[in-house]
Amino acid sequence: MKRISLLSLLVCTNLFLNGAGFAAGEAAPTAALKPVPPHQYNPFGAPGETSPELLSALNKMSETGLIEGRRNSLHLFRWSGTPAKLTHLGLWGVKVTNDLMPLTALMPDLAFVSLYETSVDDSGVEALLKLPNLRYLTFSPIERYEKAGFGAPQWSYPSIERHNERPRVTGKTLKACSQSHTLESIDLWDTKVESKDLGALAACPKLGSVGLSNVIDEETVGHLQACKRLSNLSIGNREVSAQEIERLAAWKGLRSLTIMRAHLSKEALLALAKLETVQVLHLMDCGLTDESLQYLKGSPKLALLDLTRNEINGPGLVHVSKLNLKGLELTFNNLTDGTLQHLPQLSSLETLNISYNTGITNTGIQSGTLQGMTRLKKLELRGLKKVTDAAYEDLVKLGFLTNLGIRETPTSVETVARLKAAMPTTDIFK
Repeated sequence: MKRISLLSLLVCTNLFLNGAGFAAGEAAPTAALKPVPPHQYNPFGAPGETSPELLSALNKMSETGLIEGRRNSLHLFRWSGTPAKLTHLGLWGVKVTNDLMPLTALMPDLAFVSLYETSVDDSGVEALLKLPNLRYLTFSPIERYEKAGFGAPQWSYPSIERHNERPRVTGKTLKACSQSHTLESIDLWDTKVESKDLGALAACPKLGSVGLSNVIDEETVGHLQACKRLSNLSIGNREVSAQEIERLAAWKGLRSLTIMRAHLSKEALLALAKLETVQVLHLMDCGLTDESLQYLKGSPKLALLDLTRNEINGPGLVHVSKLNLKGLELTFNNLTDGTLQHLPQLSSLETLNISYNTGITNTGIQSGTLQGMTRLKKLELRGLKKVTDAAYEDLVKLGFLTNLGIRETPTSVETVARLKAAMPTTDIFK
């Protein structure tokens, strides 16, 4: 994952819409729809097929991402630059096999490759590691997140069947990775990797980020410390213990920690305060409640806290206010018009994301709560379906912001134009 700024660390890099008006891979509105080839359907920049061979390869890949009842392939093909080059490839599901991997030789500009519960094993990964510009490589479980009243985000597929014959990638892949001089990030969430295998990572000169599926023991920490540029770690998809977190305290190069889809006990939350070097902490989809927040003490250097996809209503933010944060992410929680009142106590915030808290309506925007948080520079209100044109006069009062996000709100084109005219120093993203 890209790590450019505090906000770009959020694991929600997912919400893109295609030109047809519904998400890639989303259930089609009508039955028996014909699949659209990747050279005709592409929500991520103009396609740039430079040869019949490349076009054939794209179509073969696209076909493996088709699911009955859904329009378009699940797979992601992202193009950038002029002329357009394929730089990002995401493949989902067991139909993706080793046979497809050599086709990536026709895509030498690939920098991002993500495999989600595919049938690719170590031998298939060898072809990927020959890519001359590969920077980010991900092996991940399929995201199956959904929440009552919200629906599933894009790139989340709750209905896709789980397969037990996995994961297929093992520590052998890490030995091959050690030959890469371009790799900056590798996520191993959907692999069978043991602590002893991680020693190979020290040979990757540019490696800055790792995601692990294995338990954090002392050997693991030792190997992580041996990676000179490594500073970002992601773990999860299981219970993460206090002992594991305490072991990470010995790693003085750790700057960013992500814990996803994990159970965290009271003791584990308390142990996070021992990570004295961590500046960015993501606790995503961990079932945290307002009560849980009393155990989250943080550390002196903590600047950004991401609590995306939890069950926080608002009163527990009194505990978070003691952390002197610069940024707070509360996407997909349970804030309402009534609980917005708990936000101003976070007086040090410069960035705030309250997207997809569907209980926030025009009434909340009109309450003046957000307008009183004048230290804010960036505010994200994405997916607030009950924030409409009627909130215009109060949105204008947020003119002290440098960035305001109102994408996926029902505000009209005309209202957005009026906002931009009335807030010339604010970048409004709709």
